[in-house]
Amino acid sequence: MTRSLSGIRKFPVVILACLVGCTSTPWAVRPTAAAPQVTASHAQSHYGPFSGRPLGPGSGIRLLVGGDGPGDQSPAILNVDTGASTPVTGLPDPDPRVTLSTFAHGRHTVIVVSGPAVGQGRLYLLKGDKARKLATGWYAFPAFDDSGFWITDRPVHDGPCTVRKQAEDGKVLRRPRWSYCGALPFLDTPYGLHTRHRDESILLTHDSLRKTGRYPQIIAATSQELLVRQRGGNLALVTPGAEEERPIGRPTGAGEIKDGEVSTDGRYIAVPFLAPTTGPHEHLDVWVLDTKTLQWAHLPSMPVPVDVKTRRMRWMPDGRLVLAGAFVTTTDAYPRESDHTGMIATWRPGEQALSIRRLPVNRQTSLTIIIP
Repeated sequence: MTRSLSGIRKFPVVILACLVGCTSTPWAVRPTAAAPQVTASHAQSHYGPFSGRPLGPGSGIRLLVGGDGPGDQSPAILNVDTGASTPVTGLPDPDPRVTLSTFAHGRHTVIVVSGPAVGQGRLYLLKGDKARKLATGWYAFPAFDDSGFWITDRPVHDGPCTVRKQAEDGKVLRRPRWSYCGALPFLDTPYGLHTRHRDESILLTHDSLRKTGRYPQIIAATSQELLVRQRGGNLALVTPGAEEERPIGRPTGAGEIKDGEVSTDGRYIAVPFLAPTTGPHEHLDVWVLDTKTLQWAHLPSMPVPVDVKTRRMRWMPDGRLVLAGAFVTTTDAYPRESDHTGMIATWRPGEQALSIRRLPVNRQTSLTIIIP
């Protein structure tokens, strides 16, 4: 399960005019569904610095910035265009015994407050620069049709875990049901609640939490299909219950496939491939699947070293893919931790270069991309 975790740092304003030449990366070969699996040769020399053209004004992007763990208790909203930050209000007073973490689903951003100072965890929904109490619990994620929120919790110490559904105003829509604590759902789809157990993706029915489907890995879910990794590593777009699937050629044989991000219109799925290293970073390689043509597009400037904890990726409603995190901007083949810089990047399908900007944050700052 991937959560967006963040905490705060104080930061100066730094504007980046251009990084490492501002060169464009050619559009990659696009393997189709009928094409054989493409295995990339990821020699160390193939990894370059994060580069692209400068991100101009008017991006409209905002980030919830901060750091994980106790002591960083003042989340703020960073305006990428101006570099200004606005503190988030409505949260408990700072306390070293309290931990804040954040995660985002769709257009919703949730802040979790946990620790001995608050007892049972509290979930807050971010509205503008204000945090409003949503529920008590461990985790919250919106229903696929935006009809409410699913809340997972363990209300009694050492007791059973529960899953319930409620409206934003707190009205209970589905009463709590017991669920196995080691496989609590974390995402809603039209085909059921998605959970993982022992490296397997499982779908649970919305009403009874009964198992309704199993896959080696669900990478992403659109309103009509699931992108899944099948046994043997092949990819396919699957329609649950209809026994229909569309085989998809894997764009690269290197790296481990992580959770994908679906564009607002459901046409594109951005899929990250991560290759571990001996340092504090991973090699990130992002490919975008067009579910209409079944073709892959390779993101410019990829693959690139990125800090493990800060990597974020989301689609904006206007069709831009946004990436944020601590990326390497030097040409050193073996980058050090200090070579990582907080960056933001945007890309639209068809563009041959990223639009990038340095962020006025500490390189270790976690970031949450806010959807307007």
